[in-house]
Formats: sequence, C-alpha cells, structure tokens
Amino acid sequence: MLETGNRGRGSMGDPKLIYSLEIRVMDLEKKINALEKQVEGILAGRKSQTGSSFAPLPAALLKRISDGENPVRAVRQFRLMTQRELGERSGIRPNHISAIERGMSYGLKTAKRLAGALEVQVDLLLYQPT
Repeated sequence: MLETGNRGRGSMGDPKLIYSLEIRVMDLEKKINALEKQVEGILAGRKSQTGSSFAPLPAALLKRISDGENPVRAVRQFRLMTQRELGERSGIRPNHISAIERGMSYGLKTAKRLAGALEVQVDLLLYQPT
C-alpha cells in the first residue's frame, strides 16, 4: 500500500529527497577519503623506512620532547606501545622502563636497545633539553 504522499510517484519517492541524500553521501565519501589519507600518513610515520634510517617523527612529538617530556615515554606513547610491549621488544624489564620514564639515568647500551625497539635514532633518546 502506498502512502498518500507518494501517490502517483510509485516506488521512485521524492526526487528532491533522493538528491539531497545523494549529496550527503558524496560529502561523507569525501570526508572518509580525507581521513583515510590522514591515517595513512600517520601510519607511514610510524613505520621505519628501508635501510638504517628511520621515518621522520612528527613535529608535535619532537616539540613535546624539546619541552621536557621524557623521550622514551613520548615515543613509546606515539608508537602506541605499553611499557610491557617495549620491554618485550627491547629485553628491558618494564619496571626499569618505568623508572627511566620517571627520570632515572641510563647508559648507551640501554639507549641503543630502547632506540632499536622504538625505531628511532639513539641520539633522540639521549636528548637533554637545556
């Protein structure tokens, strides 16, 4: 049974309504494409490039580190890793990583292990803001 508003139009419905819905769908598709490109860019920044060089880190992350945030914590959070995951990748106990993130000093050997697990250059983890 057809509704009284659709008599004479059959199953086609209101052309203006259909057109407005199509426009909305096209707008949503554009927004989805833009978001997908942003996600690809973020993921590309988190993956290392071929060879011994690493993908560049975002400026916002480098600013956090230069403003005094612990570099191990900042990069670990950027990589979406827990202290346990970083510990498994680096071979360093999570409680030691926690202490490092709270400001405990660490040596070059530890810095190299953390840098390898976090896919960054060692000098980033040894950075001390002045």
